[in-house]
Amino acid sequence: MNLRAIYMVGIVVNQLSFAGNGVAQETAGALLAKLAKLSPEARQKALMDGARAEKEVTLYTSLQPPQVEPFTRVFQKRYPFIKVNGVRLSGSKVVVRVQSEMNAGKGLVDVVNVSGEEATAMQKLGAVDPYLSPQREFYPAVAKDKDGYFTAMSFITMVLGYNTNLVKRGDVPKSYDDLLQPKWKGQMYLDNEAYDWFAVLLKHFGRDKGLQYMRALAKQDLTMMRGRTAQAQLLVAGERAIGIVQSGNTMLDYKAKGAPIDLSILDPYLALSNSIMLAKHALHPHAAALLIDWSLSEEGQSVVTGFGRVVLRKGVKPRFPELMEKEMFVADGEFLGPILEQSAKEFRQIFLAGR
Repeated sequence: MNLRAIYMVGIVVNQLSFAGNGVAQETAGALLAKLAKLSPEARQKALMDGARAEKEVTLYTSLQPPQVEPFTRVFQKRYPFIKVNGVRLSGSKVVVRVQSEMNAGKGLVDVVNVSGEEATAMQKLGAVDPYLSPQREFYPAVAKDKDGYFTAMSFITMVLGYNTNLVKRGDVPKSYDDLLQPKWKGQMYLDNEAYDWFAVLLKHFGRDKGLQYMRALAKQDLTMMRGRTAQAQLLVAGERAIGIVQSGNTMLDYKAKGAPIDLSILDPYLALSNSIMLAKHALHPHAAALLIDWSLSEEGQSVVTGFGRVVLRKGVKPRFPELMEKEMFVADGEFLGPILEQSAKEFRQIFLAGR
């Protein structure tokens, strides 16, 4: 289901009553807003007492599968009386699952962790509540919305990845125009759902020039496939020379392990915000608040940056500082929401027509 359909359903779903089926009538955000009036010590005690009674918290996350277990394990070490039910899904599947649960009048999730446009979709569905975690003060404005619906737990940077056995040092693309050179024809991957990348480049180049560039790039006999992880594996194997839109941390992970992989940061330097949010009808609101607070804390962020992701919390040392050397264009839900459907349509027309 596309995001426009999700938004339209959200108008209806948001009017439903969630009083039945064991779902709390008072929203999680309203309950936690009351606790915010307490002193920091009293608030923390109230959260911990409530979480001990709740005993568990359910997290829907788009973290990579190998990242979910260490992330939840460190949290549970800090709060051993809370069991984390971690459910790993792609961001779009998280939205669809939450929407389905709302339609059925059953709120099962407590905390949601998704990226950019999915975060906006969750808000428009009425599935999340504002939550002003005390940890938000340690984050710049680009990492949070003013109303408290979401805070960026990390950023996934988009870079050009290449196989160093197939791309000579002097031939490494330094700009998007370099990708139009004849020598790269038939040698490049592009994710077949790189709609956010498409939208950002059109904004950067200007619509007319951007569309002209995309049509020229489409003539380069690109290998279109879903999934940056699969593309990265094929890059390592030397199946193609270049992955146009790759995760910076994935490329540097492979490089650190000795694989023939490196990256080039092109302009604009795209970063996708990966946000953490409070479910509006969380069954375990106290435990949910503790999980969100911890995720945004120095300890939680140290775990996240260990995955190689960019974090913007003050005082946290990045694992890959080279990913923070250039200014990022943050493609969050506020930017992508109004234009994503049109960008997706044009992307498919240019890159996927006839395939």
